[in-house]
Amino acid sequence: MQDRFYSLLKNRLQTEIQRNPPLFPWETEIHDYETEVIPCAATNTQATPVTAAGSQKVPVGLWTSQLKNLNLPVPMPEKVLAQLFQRCQEVAQSSLLEGAKLVRIVEDLFPGHTQTLNQLAGLVMTSPVRSGTTTAPAPGTNYPLSYETAVSAQQMVLSLLAAREIMTALTLTLSSRQPRVERQWVTEVGTMSLVAAYELITSSAKLRIEGNLPCGGSLRLLGNGLQASGDRLTAGNLSVELNEVQPNQSYTLEVRLTEKDPNPLIFVIRIVEE
Repeated sequence: MQDRFYSLLKNRLQTEIQRNPPLFPWETEIHDYETEVIPCAATNTQATPVTAAGSQKVPVGLWTSQLKNLNLPVPMPEKVLAQLFQRCQEVAQSSLLEGAKLVRIVEDLFPGHTQTLNQLAGLVMTSPVRSGTTTAPAPGTNYPLSYETAVSAQQMVLSLLAAREIMTALTLTLSSRQPRVERQWVTEVGTMSLVAAYELITSSAKLRIEGNLPCGGSLRLLGNGLQASGDRLTAGNLSVELNEVQPNQSYTLEVRLTEKDPNPLIFVIRIVEE
């Protein structure tokens, strides 16, 4: 009964937000965001003054090439994206709600501003996607030209948006209505492809991951007391499978590319009951 209440409340809020979309800190009126992916070459990688870890070196590793493809309203420094990516990997398996995850990912960049981040995270999550053909901000809109020139509140929103984009890329949601999801991830040694498939058989269900790796590596699928793994020495196809998976549960996929990076790329596989 309580879940039903929250579902109805969420739907009501989404309807109201679609009628009266909230404004981001740089907006004076609603406009469409640019849908074209911004090339990474246009990104200024100098440190931002509000970054707590501005003096720290955040390595751009094997997995962060994919961050160049994020659909963000303005370019983001590679160092900031790399730090957000690292935090996303750390909280990927957390049981925190989405908003709390976003704040946890971003809060190290803005120490002492957790309350503000919580408020802005709600804005980021509830704001509808503003896609379209607009290629420039609407006249009179106070839109930041870059992350570095944005004021603190704008940088917070941009960081939260980037964190949400990264978490979305790292989350694969399956159901009986959408039993198959594909994902590509660009690495510094080539593009990796993944296909997650969910098959419901009478009272049991199966989760299968098929990967095409750009070099030798391994897949490890685990969750809810189950585990399956596989590896290969060269580039090519690899698959793992779990039986008796349960709806409304999350499973973790760890991808490693042999001898390239000791840290795995972690995906969350969500199976939802519709």
